Amino acid sequence: MFYERAARIIPPKITHAFKKELEYLDINVSEKSFVGFLLLYGFFLSAGISANAYFFFLAPPIPLFAFCYTIFFLITYLWLSLAAESKGKFVESILPDALQLVASNMKSGMTAERALIFSARKEFGPLEKELREAAKRIIAGQSLNDSLLLISKKIKSVSLERTLWLISEGMKSGGQIADLLVELSNDLRQQQALKQEIAADVSIYQILIFSASAFGAPLLFGISSFIVEVLSKKISSFSDLDIGNIPSSGSGGFATSFIQSGKEALSPEFVLLFSMASLVATSVFASLTMGVINTGKEKNGVKFIPMVLLIAFALFFLVRWFLLTTFSDLLK
Repeated sequence: MFYERAARIIPPKITHAFKKELEYLDINVSEKSFVGFLLLYGFFLSAGISANAYFFFLAPPIPLFAFCYTIFFLITYLWLSLAAESKGKFVESILPDALQLVASNMKSGMTAERALIFSARKEFGPLEKELREAAKRIIAGQSLNDSLLLISKKIKSVSLERTLWLISEGMKSGGQIADLLVELSNDLRQQQALKQEIAADVSIYQILIFSASAFGAPLLFGISSFIVEVLSKKISSFSDLDIGNIPSSGSGGFATSFIQSGKEALSPEFVLLFSMASLVATSVFASLTMGVINTGKEKNGVKFIPMVLLIAFALFFLVRWFLLTTFSDLLK
């Protein structure tokens, strides 16, 4: 009850979105209780992170708290959504075999509910439970169409939903269920083979994007930040010179303005911070792009972000360490 009351401040659309993902994952928890728990747990977690960051690093607490709170909710929802999609992809991979088995059982003379029960194999994973539940609903008096359509409410798969809809429409038009299941099974196998061919064709684009974000960008940023540090060191060495006697006209005026502007604007710390921020942005957007190329959805690229960030930052600091060690004389 306490969590449900806390969840009242959350917009209904967000609560409904969590409800759908929980249903797909077959988690028997009230969506209001779940969201209320996230609300309170995320509050204390974000408050703890922002307080520690403020005391140890003097980071602004309020913006950091809002950022951590938002990221906590987004990560939780993405984790649920990706887990539900992973479950749906597995069902899609074994769906042709399941349809073929149901069709074979029905051709052997079994009724619809018995065919579903005998087709529920352990290797079918989540689909096994849903086939048994559909058979129970048919035995309890529910129509075959409604029982099959309810399967798509528990499994997040567009292919499964469309397949069940085609079966339902075929039954309404008076078609033979067994023959329809065989045709659908063959069509799904052809569709999966086509997806595999497309994935193989676009894999070169994923490799290019991954190489550019994980290797190219940190290499260039590492070299450029070192060059800026060398230039800043050389320009700062002119601070010991008396530039007041340098003529203000001609090349002398240009040299004077260059030295003064360089001491004011050229900051290795700023360039280093900018390089790190750019690496984070590049890694995130590159990962999302790979998700779009691979599956057509940006969120499926979230799983690549930690790996790309780790490789990019490791190479960035490795390049800087190598240059600073090898060309240390330039900084003297």
